[in-house]
Amino acid sequence: MRFNLDEALDATTDEEVPTNLESLPSDDDDEELKLDDDFLTMLSNLNLKTRLPQWDMHHRGHYYRRPLSSASSTRATGKIDTEEQRDAFDVKSLGVALQDSINDKLEKQLLINMEQINNIKEKKRRILEEQKRREAEEAKKREQEQERIRLQKIKEEQLAKEKLAQEKQKALELAAQQKAKEEQELKAKKAAEEQERQARETAAKQNQSMTDFAAIDKLFWSYKEKIASIKKDIVQPVKDSDKDLRNTISRHKRKINPKFGQLTNSNQQLMNIKADLIQLIDQTKANSLAYQWILNFIAKAAVHQAETEVRVKPESALPLGKLILSLLITYPELKDLLMARFVKKCPYVIGFTCKIDTEKGRINMGWKRNSEDKWEDESSYSERMGGMMTLFSVLTRLPLPQEFITSHSHPLPITKSWQMLARICNTSLDLLTNTHFIVIGNWWDASAAEFLQAYANQGAKLLQLLGDDLTNVVAEHKYSGAARLRILMEEWQMGQLKSFPEMEA
Repeated sequence: MRFNLDEALDATTDEEVPTNLESLPSDDDDEELKLDDDFLTMLSNLNLKTRLPQWDMHHRGHYYRRPLSSASSTRATGKIDTEEQRDAFDVKSLGVALQDSINDKLEKQLLINMEQINNIKEKKRRILEEQKRREAEEAKKREQEQERIRLQKIKEEQLAKEKLAQEKQKALELAAQQKAKEEQELKAKKAAEEQERQARETAAKQNQSMTDFAAIDKLFWSYKEKIASIKKDIVQPVKDSDKDLRNTISRHKRKINPKFGQLTNSNQQLMNIKADLIQLIDQTKANSLAYQWILNFIAKAAVHQAETEVRVKPESALPLGKLILSLLITYPELKDLLMARFVKKCPYVIGFTCKIDTEKGRINMGWKRNSEDKWEDESSYSERMGGMMTLFSVLTRLPLPQEFITSHSHPLPITKSWQMLARICNTSLDLLTNTHFIVIGNWWDASAAEFLQAYANQGAKLLQLLGDDLTNVVAEHKYSGAARLRILMEEWQMGQLKSFPEMEA
């Protein structure tokens, strides 16, 4: 392949050479050369115009050297053909050399390109192989991890089963040990309870078979005398005392009186009120008369609270009873004052009963006259008696506070409830009234559950006697109190024995 350099040299600037070369016609039937952009750039960079001899172009396809002068032109005429031939040869040789050089470079570039292509292909192949290898490794690792997790899960499940079995076995062993311990403790407890119950049964039988109503009357009148003594030795002397003492007592009275109405179902509130009362009482200890007067006032206030508030809300006897029990333990002198007030207002608490066909008899049994100087109606009277009996029964069934168990005995133990019930059961039928059954019903609501815990079989016998036998003997009177007591007995026999709800923290 040869280049027609005559037309290529027609270019006037270096920038035009590549463009003209692209349009060169083929010579000697050679195939027309198609140059790509990279080759044209390379050819332009050769700057052929500055390296080739300078020719003047007079017509297309003929080039002449520019004459230096007219004289030299004339002298050179004879040599033109020879020089033209030589120059044509040089140009042709240069073109061949240029073509060979270009072909060599193209071949080298092609080889380089092919090598780069092969390198890229090889690199891509290696990358793909590496990617496949990694994917295979990752897949294998995933499979291994899944297998490890599966085996681990199986192992953990097996360990969990073994642990559960061990725990079950241990729990069974502990349960067996605990059961054996509880059975042993229960056996010891039952033995102690049986011993205590036998002692109580003996005392109860003796008490039931030997109810001394003369002694009950004597006890009743001793408390009536105590009331008279209080008026004579405490109340009247305070009235006759100096103004400072009366003012001091009056201030304490105003502070103490609201405390009973502030009691709620909260143990914390109870503790606060108890602390306040103890502080107020202790402040009067320096003066014996003031001290006795305040204790007597507290006894009156407690019974009055039962007579008015507990009668409509029986469960309020629980916080009131806890407060009074703590004060009875703290101030032993309070017991006689409180019992005197109880017996004066509600003689049923000691099992006392007398005829009410006279004014004196009604007064002894706690009846009141209304504003019209007439005796209150029976329902009002029975409700008042029931409220006071509720407080009394709660006092007897409450346990001692924890801090006093080892150092004090109970001022009003549950034996007081047994005595009261036994005495009412042994009361002559002609003295029994509807109120007797109402107060027994109030006692039942407040203390029957705890009474059974204390007296077991003997206690159950006494409850059966009250609810069945005693109500039967007055059936012809159709007492509403007796009917309710019988319902309470039937509920107990069906396992529905109820008690007051415990106080909140």
